Amino acid sequence: MLIRSFGTLAACSAGLVLAGLLATGCATTAHTERDARALLQQKSAGAEAPRDALTQYSTALDKFGTLLELYRQSGKTLYVQTRNISDATGLSHPLVGSELPHDITEMMRSAINRIGERVVYVPFQPEYVLAHAQQGANLSLTLPDVLITGAITQFDRALASAGRANDADVTFGGGRGETDAAFERKATSTLSDLTLDLNLVDFEKQVMLPKMQAANTIRVLNETFEQSFDFAIYGSGFGVYGSTKYLQGRHGALRLLVELSVLELLGRYTATPYWRCVPNGKADRVVLATLEKRYLAQDQATKVKWLKDTLNDYGFALKENGVLDEKTKRALDEVVRHFGFERSQDYLDAKLFVNLYVNIPLQRPKPGAENKS
Repeated sequence: MLIRSFGTLAACSAGLVLAGLLATGCATTAHTERDARALLQQKSAGAEAPRDALTQYSTALDKFGTLLELYRQSGKTLYVQTRNISDATGLSHPLVGSELPHDITEMMRSAINRIGERVVYVPFQPEYVLAHAQQGANLSLTLPDVLITGAITQFDRALASAGRANDADVTFGGGRGETDAAFERKATSTLSDLTLDLNLVDFEKQVMLPKMQAANTIRVLNETFEQSFDFAIYGSGFGVYGSTKYLQGRHGALRLLVELSVLELLGRYTATPYWRCVPNGKADRVVLATLEKRYLAQDQATKVKWLKDTLNDYGFALKENGVLDEKTKRALDEVVRHFGFERSQDYLDAKLFVNLYVNIPLQRPKPGAENKS
């Protein structure tokens, strides 16, 4: 009789505990769903409709197109083509989890096509062209000036990782009513590096252009929050496991990396101060060296003409000839004083000219407007 009462009491206790667990489990599942929805809403910033896949370098490419109109006043169009830009790390293979996209050529095309009329992408689709030619279509082909080659060359997974964890384990109830309860909470942050290499090839000569390359790395953040509660009676388990992840998607990181690299690569080739398109951008020494070399290769009359043309972009009205007259000297003195450029005793100093050239006002302030005639 005593044993039967104990068994009934144990059964009742187990039933109450299991019912409580079911209620707790449902509540935890609901909380997990709520957290996931909140996270999704936070990431989408309340945007439910489709939106442009833009990054901070997408707008920089638009600005670069405007910059080319200022610095390439000849109006010559640059025709660009790419080879397939793919993954060279092997991590895009399904056997290793397809951690990276196998081909990012379309991202490259979108980035190049965003720049504007001064840079035109030339697709390479021989099968398509041949099929239409066989049907009688009269097609004209445009050959590119340069060819972009490259690949995803590095993916260092979990380069650095940090985390915290709290857990508790309690055993209570002796004999047949022994019960185990456990709680665990864990948060981790992991950093990984992605690298993209691009090179520029002279299409006509089929040689790589020296120093016309971009090798950039982006750091990807992966934050994970995990919380679990497990309860077991007589070896029969019931658990709820919640995991909330915020992952800076590798595809999104690669798009940003592609746009930055295209900006750098074509900025170097056109010898344009492309860093002005990016907030807090630093001057590219390759571009500065190219401009200085081109300037030093000219005779004195051409140097003076280039100097006058640049000063006119600052708001002056100088006759663009090879004469270094007093009006030109006064204009140069005024610009140097107004913008705080480093002064040289030589009015035709190469570094001074390059400094003037890469800092031409985009909004065209006119420090020498009063000197116009």
